[in-house]
Amino acid sequence: MTALNSIPFVKLATSSLFCVALLSGCKSTKTEQQQYADLQDSFSYETYRGVSNTSVDTIAYGYNKLQKEQLDQIGAIEPTLTHAMMSYILSLGVSKDFAIAESDLALAKATDMRGKYLAYSAQSLAFYNKGWRKMAKQKADFIRTDPLFATVSQSYPKEQLISYLIIGSVAVRDGDLATAQNMFYVIGEQIEKPWLPSLAKALTVTLNGSTIDSLIMLKDISTDPSLNGYEREKIAELMDVAQSKLSDKKKRQKITRIADDFFLDRIKDKSSTLYRDLITDLQKYTEQVL
Repeated sequence: MTALNSIPFVKLATSSLFCVALLSGCKSTKTEQQQYADLQDSFSYETYRGVSNTSVDTIAYGYNKLQKEQLDQIGAIEPTLTHAMMSYILSLGVSKDFAIAESDLALAKATDMRGKYLAYSAQSLAFYNKGWRKMAKQKADFIRTDPLFATVSQSYPKEQLISYLIIGSVAVRDGDLATAQNMFYVIGEQIEKPWLPSLAKALTVTLNGSTIDSLIMLKDISTDPSLNGYEREKIAELMDVAQSKLSDKKKRQKITRIADDFFLDRIKDKSSTLYRDLITDLQKYTEQVL
């Protein structure tokens, strides 16, 4: 099943480069909020957002129409979810700017508290990946402390693992150990990877605390007999980066990139056919539109 065949695609690589060049000259003197405003005013952002506003919603519509029997059991695939998923996918070395555009669309289409929680999480994650740590933390603090969101994080259908991944990934970056472990516990339980909460804890410590402690944790995880060869390789890669001589900033960037890609891969591999196909279609979309 694919919802891509009827979608018009627009090549935006040239305008993306224009946006990067435009913003790079202002980066040293402008605040994060000013850089964000410049990005939203840029031609590439507006063009990409206009295309995605229709195309990604069409993908969600296609699944809701063609997979109605499955979705009756787990709930419809909302546009907020697909745009948040797209934001996560785009942040994996594709385009940090367009990842922000997708998170903005996710928020614009959120109609309830659960949708807003996911959208704010996607925004926070996109801001972290862009290097806007102050704005990212403001979003993360908001959803963690606002009483309106007190019980929302546990309310997503268990099949929507990508929701737990986005929320958990923000918590890892923000040092919110309790939320990180809770989210990755749900994921680990659903995909039969019980060591995922331990890995989330190790990554949280790596990004926010002691490298020595995180290395001990990662080494302990690497001895889990349930790990396959690919998983051992990725954990070894995380250990190598954690103890490398890279600057703290580059170390964080590399660790989060490896971890984000690894987590999405595990979820895609173990998700239901419906969500695996949806992630695949969104990945194909990024390849055709950019």
